[in-house]
Amino acid sequence: MTNITDETERAKAIVRSFYDGGARGCITDFADQLDAAFELFVPAYLPWGGQFDKAGYVTLLPGVAKVLDFARLDYLSFTGEGGHIVALIEIGVQGTDQTIIISEHWDIAHGKAVRLRVAYFDPKILLDQIASQPNG
Repeated sequence: MTNITDETERAKAIVRSFYDGGARGCITDFADQLDAAFELFVPAYLPWGGQFDKAGYVTLLPGVAKVLDFARLDYLSFTGEGGHIVALIEIGVQGTDQTIIISEHWDIAHGKAVRLRVAYFDPKILLDQIASQPNG
């Protein structure tokens, strides 16, 4: 039991470091914690939606941080078992006083993030804000 508990705590620390870096404005500093074969899956209706590898993920992160305010992130739930971590977060939408809820499912193996699957709950606020931007 201790091995799974230790693995879970290490995995949670890796995931938490991503959000902490985003809150500090250092969102791409997390890149060294991504496995070379990292995969990202994001709903296609978002400008940064689709399936990406490690390089693609790191490239899109600054654009995501222009829309999502990581300094206004709250964990609604942060759970895990072994290397699978689920972060249910409420995060601010830049340029507004509003927030959205995102469920992020991380898989961690051998001390690196290997997969991230993201689900957005009621993203209308986010999509409206993106559409109102000059390049949106």
